[in-house]
Amino acid sequence: MKSLWIVVALGIFTLTACGGGSDDTPPDGGNPPPVGSTLSTELSGSQTVDALVFDGEAQLAATTSGLLWRADADEQWQTRSPLSEPVTALTVIGQSHYLVAFAGDESAPAPLYVTTDSGLTWQAVSHNFGGTEPSPIRALRYDSTTDQIYALGADALAVADRSAQDWILLAGRWDAFATGLNLLRIDPIGNAIWYGGQGAIENGFLVRYDRDTQEQQRWDDLLPNPSSFKGGLIHPTDQQLVLFSGEGGIVRSTDHGGNWTLPLGDVNHRFYFDIVLADSGVLYTAGYDKGSPTQNLIVECSSDNGFSWHRNDFSEATSRGGVKSLMLVDEVGTTKLYLGLWENGIKSVDLSDLQCS
Repeated sequence: MKSLWIVVALGIFTLTACGGGSDDTPPDGGNPPPVGSTLSTELSGSQTVDALVFDGEAQLAATTSGLLWRADADEQWQTRSPLSEPVTALTVIGQSHYLVAFAGDESAPAPLYVTTDSGLTWQAVSHNFGGTEPSPIRALRYDSTTDQIYALGADALAVADRSAQDWILLAGRWDAFATGLNLLRIDPIGNAIWYGGQGAIENGFLVRYDRDTQEQQRWDDLLPNPSSFKGGLIHPTDQQLVLFSGEGGIVRSTDHGGNWTLPLGDVNHRFYFDIVLADSGVLYTAGYDKGSPTQNLIVECSSDNGFSWHRNDFSEATSRGGVKSLMLVDEVGTTKLYLGLWENGIKSVDLSDLQCS
C-alpha cells in the first residue's frame, strides 16, 4: 500500500505577500469527453468522507458519523469509533495506534481519543489544547522523525508529544476569531511546517513555520478571496516543488515558496481538498462545489508536476460527485483512486481509466 499524499490550487495572479511572483501560464488542460468506465463503490451510504488514511494495508475513513476501518481492500468496513459524530482530525502514530479528534460542542475541550488496537478499544485523552479557551482540533499530524504530534485550532499551530496531553502553542492564538485553519503538512527535510486556512474576513492564507528558527513566512491572497486552504503536497523527490489547494484552485511553487503560479485557477470558488501522487509521478485531484451534494464528479490529473491539468468527467456515473478526500490504493494488477464523497461514501476508479495527457 502506498502512503497518502495530499494538495490543491487556483487562477493566474501576482504574489502580493512575502516572496516574488510569476506570470508563467500553463497550457490549456482541455476538457476530454466523458470517461465511459463505471465507478466502483468502496463504501455505500450517505456519510461524508472527510479523510482517508492508511495503516499498513488497513484503511481508515474519517466520516461525519465516526471512524470506519477495514483490514484491507477486500474486507468489509467496520465502525471503529468511540463516538458517533463527525471526525475533525485523524493521524496514525504507529501500527494500530491512532489519535482521533471529534467535533464536540466547542464549549469544552475538543473530544480526543487514542487507540492502540485499531479502534477495538479507546481511551479519552485529557488535554489542554486551546488553553483556557476551548478550541476545535482541525488537523493532526504525527511526525515520526521527532516523535511529536502537530495540531491546528481555529487560528493556532501547536505541538505535543505522542501522549497528546500537554500542548505547546507555536504560532497564532488560542482565542483568535477566525473561520479556521485546515491545511497542515510536515516538511521533514526542510524542517518546516506548512499550514493555512481562512482568516476572520474570509481571506485565504498560507504559512511556512521554520522549526529551527521559529520564524514564519506568510502568503496572503494567493487565491481570490473569499478563499481557504485545505490540502497540499511537498514533492517527495523534489523538495523545492510544493502545491497547495483550497477554495478556488491550486497554487504551485518550484522554489519552496519563493514564487507562486496558479496552474489550476479561476474555477468559480470550487474547492480542492486533496492531491495525491502516484508512483508514476502523475498527480491526481478532484473538486467540490459547496451548496448541494448533487453535482458533477470531475477527476483531474497532471503528468507534468502540476503545471497543466486534464479533466475526466464522471458525471454520468453518479449524481453526488463532490470530492472531500483522496487515496491511492494498490490492488492486484491495478492501482485505484479512492474518492471520499460528500454524502455519498467512497467511490473508486482505476488509474488506467483516467486520461492525463
